[in-house]
Amino acid sequence: MANITKSQIKKRAQAIADKLQEVADLIQELKDETEEEAESVEPYEGKEELTPQQEERADWLQETAETLDNQADAVADIISELENIIF
Repeated sequence: MANITKSQIKKRAQAIADKLQEVADLIQELKDETEEEAESVEPYEGKEELTPQQEERADWLQETAETLDNQADAVADIISELENIIF
């Protein structure tokens, strides 16, 4: 196995951190879109309340947004760990 220098490790870690930041940004964007979709669920015209199906959809979308938020946090933690290697 070839020996790699500290400088090479730092460069590779930075490249990984950069790619992970792109992933984190995409997750955040998807989370925002999912939250907007959840908030846009409205009762049918002429009705005052959501149907059970609409409520289920809104709940599912909100839970999905929360899951995406947790995943974005996890990626941010990984990036932070990589930055500890880089600096």
